[in-house]
Amino acid sequence: MQENQAGSAGEPVDVIVVGAGIAGLAAAGELARAGRTVMVLEKSRGLGGRMATRRFAGAVCDHGAQFFTVRTPPFEGIVTAARGAEKVRPWCEGFFKAGSLDRAPENAGDGHARWCGSQGMTDLPKFLAGTLPAETCTIRLGTKLASLGIDGGNVRACLDDGSMLSARAGVLTAPVPQTLDLLAAGGLLVTAEGRYAAPPAGALDPEAILALAEVGYDPCFALMLVLKQPSLVPAPGGIQFASGPLAWLGDNFQKGISSLPALTVHASGAFSREHFDTPPEEVSRMMLEAVRPWIDLGDGAGAIVEQSLHRWKFATPTSILPEPLVAVCREPPLVCCGDAFAGPRVEGAALSGLAAGSWLADLLAG
Repeated sequence: MQENQAGSAGEPVDVIVVGAGIAGLAAAGELARAGRTVMVLEKSRGLGGRMATRRFAGAVCDHGAQFFTVRTPPFEGIVTAARGAEKVRPWCEGFFKAGSLDRAPENAGDGHARWCGSQGMTDLPKFLAGTLPAETCTIRLGTKLASLGIDGGNVRACLDDGSMLSARAGVLTAPVPQTLDLLAAGGLLVTAEGRYAAPPAGALDPEAILALAEVGYDPCFALMLVLKQPSLVPAPGGIQFASGPLAWLGDNFQKGISSLPALTVHASGAFSREHFDTPPEEVSRMMLEAVRPWIDLGDGAGAIVEQSLHRWKFATPTSILPEPLVAVCREPPLVCCGDAFAGPRVEGAALSGLAAGSWLADLLAG
């Protein structure tokens, strides 16, 4: 998709979508199908948000979301189309689980398919982006917002470079704390008792802001390891831990996305909160010590070719709002959606994006 100047202060698009993760792309698709012009703004250089894949040292590692399930007809339609394009495939029907590092993992397959991208988890959002019509939908990567406000009855987006974009409406899919920060920077929120609140005479719905302010997230460290030899992770290549410093151990080679042995290790929310500001080298050392039994039977450090640590600040919602979207403003329409709305993880985020896009398309048509 080519960038264009639609959405500049003099020529507003119908809708600005903040975030090119699966929620934002699903919302953009609904709006585009309704004939709306859409501009998707993404601060990262790539698509997918936490459906993230990294290539380094000749290996491939999914370091955000590790898999997804399909339990609803709307999401099944998306996945069926992506599978037809050979972008996604079933991985397995469950993983080994362990109560802690001290307990041997047990096979916990349940017969329900876990899916992954054919070459990495970014494949599904890339597929969705590829279905958006270039004539009416633009995706701008590497575009960071400084604020989001309201001007002359339109949504006003101020970018980090000082330029301004305008739209009739907005869809906000960033983690909720980041969304609130953008609205506050745009003058739409004030601080009350250490929290954001909508001014009594302001444009935003105070009850909606109060609900959003309750949403919290766990951070997560993702340690990626390229190995000299295959890991000792049991097939199909994943272990989920119920307690301790680790939450997930995934083998990207067994998963079928890496031609070299490579592991992704996710720290637990509790460990990640406790060590969020600990020097990365120390975090890597502690996580490596915990994962050593699955690297080899001797010196785990000697089995590592390369390693990389990524820190997700807003990895997993710790509370889920009951509705698939929250409208914070009606004139102009501003709606929030994502994985903290009505259902977590990949499918929940996609369904939330579909709901927000459909709701806003209907509102704009009225």
